[in-house]
Amino acid sequence: MMDIIKKWVINYYLWLMLGCSILAIGFAGVSIYQAYQLLTLDVPAISQKSFRIIPKPQEQAIVDTITVNVSPGDTVEMISQKLEQCGVISREDLFAYLKQSQVNLEGVVFEGEYSIPVPAAPEEIYAILTKPYEAWIQNEANRFISLGRTPIEIITIASMIEKEAAEDSERPIIAGVIYNRLKKNMKLQIDATVIYALGEHKSRLTYEDLKINSPYNTYIIEGLPPSPICTPRKASIEAALNPDMHSYFYYVLSAYGSTKHLFAETYDEHLNNVAKYKTTLN
Repeated sequence: MMDIIKKWVINYYLWLMLGCSILAIGFAGVSIYQAYQLLTLDVPAISQKSFRIIPKPQEQAIVDTITVNVSPGDTVEMISQKLEQCGVISREDLFAYLKQSQVNLEGVVFEGEYSIPVPAAPEEIYAILTKPYEAWIQNEANRFISLGRTPIEIITIASMIEKEAAEDSERPIIAGVIYNRLKKNMKLQIDATVIYALGEHKSRLTYEDLKINSPYNTYIIEGLPPSPICTPRKASIEAALNPDMHSYFYYVLSAYGSTKHLFAETYDEHLNNVAKYKTTLN
């Protein structure tokens, strides 16, 4: 009886081992097949994928823009006051920068509107205000070179025309007078430069005013003053670049309060015109 039981147990064990082996072989086959599928599957490599990183929008600083209007005849003092009143820069800070950088705004700030960001550094303000002047130098180079003058000399002449002439038709004539006197090495004797030297507007100059010791007093100095005396308008600049060709060396107002001038070739003729002018004085 024991032999039969022992034989049965042995047979059961053998069948059990055979079943386990079959199952193991089956699982192995499935695993090999899955591995084969994974190996042969056409999946692009991760390194071949492209990614686009979208940056997070950054908050931009809010900058105010202030418009400053420069008019013909403005001096650097007037421009500095406009800048200060608009809150762009104080007069003291502007002049401190100009002095430290050894630059000037007189005459080289053309008429027009200028958009200036606030806040802005002094050098940025200077660059914005002088940009049209720099562009003018590039555009008109051939014209002022043909006249034998530097850009700043042309603007200096234009600034005197601006203050002396009220009629556009007379600007080229007055320009011709200036060039004629420069060629003859005559003092320019332009009242507007004396008024600039005085630092205050006067409708009538005295003999004492004409004696003021200043490099801008063209009754004393020879040649052009050291720099422009104001912002010239386009018509004045054009007159300085294209003066009338004539023989006039003198001019005076035709009457007190008038905007027209009397022009003369000789000093005697000029004295007669001055006498006519004096008869209109109150």
